[in-house]
Amino acid sequence: MIKNYLLIAFRSMLRNKLFIIINIFGMGVAIACCIIGYFAHEYDTTFDHVHLNKDNIYRVSAVREFEKELTRVGYASFPLGELVDKTFPDVDKSSRFYNSWSNLKRDNDLFESNISYVDPEFFDVFSFEFISGSPKDLTDNTSIFISETMAVRLFRTAEEAFGKTITQVYGTELKEVKIAGVFAEPPMNSSFYKTKGEAFMNFNNYKDEFKNQPEDDWKHECTLFVQINDAGRINSVHQQLQAYRENNNKVREDFQVKEFALDPFATMADRDRADGVRSWTWPAPPKSAVIGSMVMGVLILLIACFNLTNTAIAISSRRLKEIGIRKVMGSMRMQLIVQFLSETIFICLLSLIVGLALADLLIEGWNNMWEYMRLTAHYFDSPGFLFFLLSVLLLTGILAGSYPAFYISKFEPVSILKGKLKFGGTNYFTRSLLGLQFAISLIAIVSAIGFLQNAQYQKKYDLGFDVRGSIVAWVNTESEFDTYRNSLQTNHNIQSIAGAQSGIFSNNGLEPVKFESKQAEVEVIEVGDNYLKTMDVKLLEGRDFIKDSKTDQQESVIITQKMVNLFGWDKALGKEIIWKDTVKLFVVGVVKDVYTSGLWREMEPMMIRYVLPNMYSEIVVSTTAEKASAVNVFMNEQWSKVFPNRLYNGYMMVSNMNEVNNVNINIVYMYVFLGAIAMMMSATGLFTLVSLNIIKQMKEIGVRKILGASMLNISRIVNIEFVIILAVASVLGSWMSYQMTNAIMGSIWKYYQGVNTMTFVVSISVLFAISFATIGYKVLGVARMNPVNTLRDE
Repeated sequence: MIKNYLLIAFRSMLRNKLFIIINIFGMGVAIACCIIGYFAHEYDTTFDHVHLNKDNIYRVSAVREFEKELTRVGYASFPLGELVDKTFPDVDKSSRFYNSWSNLKRDNDLFESNISYVDPEFFDVFSFEFISGSPKDLTDNTSIFISETMAVRLFRTAEEAFGKTITQVYGTELKEVKIAGVFAEPPMNSSFYKTKGEAFMNFNNYKDEFKNQPEDDWKHECTLFVQINDAGRINSVHQQLQAYRENNNKVREDFQVKEFALDPFATMADRDRADGVRSWTWPAPPKSAVIGSMVMGVLILLIACFNLTNTAIAISSRRLKEIGIRKVMGSMRMQLIVQFLSETIFICLLSLIVGLALADLLIEGWNNMWEYMRLTAHYFDSPGFLFFLLSVLLLTGILAGSYPAFYISKFEPVSILKGKLKFGGTNYFTRSLLGLQFAISLIAIVSAIGFLQNAQYQKKYDLGFDVRGSIVAWVNTESEFDTYRNSLQTNHNIQSIAGAQSGIFSNNGLEPVKFESKQAEVEVIEVGDNYLKTMDVKLLEGRDFIKDSKTDQQESVIITQKMVNLFGWDKALGKEIIWKDTVKLFVVGVVKDVYTSGLWREMEPMMIRYVLPNMYSEIVVSTTAEKASAVNVFMNEQWSKVFPNRLYNGYMMVSNMNEVNNVNINIVYMYVFLGAIAMMMSATGLFTLVSLNIIKQMKEIGVRKILGASMLNISRIVNIEFVIILAVASVLGSWMSYQMTNAIMGSIWKYYQGVNTMTFVVSISVLFAISFATIGYKVLGVARMNPVNTLRDE
């Protein structure tokens, strides 16, 4: 009997192979999207799970209170780490973590080092798989531990790299270090992952690179981790930390610590992402990328299920006599239900196989879209994933097959065999499914067009300075600045050169300022002569700094319009403000607002101070947007001549905006792909329902044709119902897409252009154009049909 059922199901599928293939492929793509959503969720929820001690590790974070608001940062002062190591008996192990700005050199080749300075217990606290060497050698100041990726870059193989000597380059100094160990690359969902490999050295090596940074200076910060194996001792460690708040607060007028907190490492990356916590470690990926993939996977899967439901009903209309005969021969209704459900589940099983085959391709495309996420397919080594696949199979089979199975199996055999049963047409259920299909399809179309519009909007967004023609590089001294500037002045494409201690995009901290009784935190940059002109920062009122002016260096300040608005000034010039509780400054100029967070976060009010050349650490070059790339290449070439032992560190400022544009375009690609799949399945569902409707109205259409009805009249009969469905779907889909698209954009950027009227006009036009093309194809066939064939009754 089972063999007979399988044979019947196979023959039925062959007779309707076009519809079946479309459904299998469409649902396969939907399942592949769900697989991506699963792996994206897994990637996010298993962040840092590679570290076996994760549940016992804590980061010491500083909590600051300013204007009754608490701010958490993932830093602790340098001396605190040594105090914890030596005087906290409740702490089992600890390690500081601090980034180096040095490079590595092998023979004449320079490489990015990505070195982090850590204490000897670092490899005991965190889990790294060593390919060669022993982590115990981290106590040696002349040893370096590198990842397999870096070993391959330097020596082609990890085995060849072990024991070799390479040169660490910082400033003008060179230091020979031995590769004492090579470890396997940590997964990308790790707080210590770096895109070009990573390396670790003993923390004491920072003294060689940062000679002006005393070990007992509480002003300098690192990230501090502690391991506490006994959960009952956590409160004790927390209380001991509070005794050192005063050490920080005595020397940090700008950063008064209210509390030292212990952040659980297992959830640290997630909190850093949500709260924008500053730290030396890698945060979890944006939540929007994870949730967006999951939501769209589910929506596409729903469309596929709805489409398969309508297709199953249409196919079953051709099997009425089979159903009638089987009922007469004694088949129970439950047997028919099981038969139809099994057939649907079998189609879903084929779709699942197709989905697994497509998933690898889609995952590769996904990884190319997001540089901060890399999903890895592992299908059969995870019980959770196998349970997920089984759940998807059963859910889709039952969801798509239940209604057709229960609906069709209820017919009486007498009505079927006498030919009195008029099967066909649409009902409220099938209309609702079709409407939801098109509403979801509209979400994808609106999202794609909306993000494309936003990309154009943000690409032209005025950041308050010339982001497209500016290039920045870092130098160490005034002498280096002068030497490098002189080498650049030979290029006629360079319009202007300036210096700064900390400029736009290079100062991430906020500092307190006070006017009378009102306090606020503002971003502070310190620039030299000609900086405003070079960066094309617009002066709204007042003046620029006077060259070599000691007065301007000591007490003058230029502020942005947002800072004027913050303090509610009608006339800002001449106003006296207090910086860091003690320094009096006077406003000499106001500039247009400057966006230093690249549209990602709220623009901060800015205060610009003046510094003399002996304080320069940046060199800023301006050129035209068209020449920026060529000038950057020229600067790289000159850097190699002036600083042969140092890797070029310059970058075009437009790269900050390129990331914004890349995010937009990647999301557009994603939604265009999903929208195309959704529309294909929705159009198939529409074609199916139009076919069912025509079956029910075939005699009426035949009579109308004999009486002289035109094609337009016949089209109106068939189309009017579907036009109403599309109109309702357009309203529902527009509301849903408005909410969803703006929510996604708002979670990514602070400054963006949400969907507008034009977005919906274009999207709905695309929806109706595809729908009418689908209906028109079927109606055209009916209009050409001989009415005699529809009215003959034998």
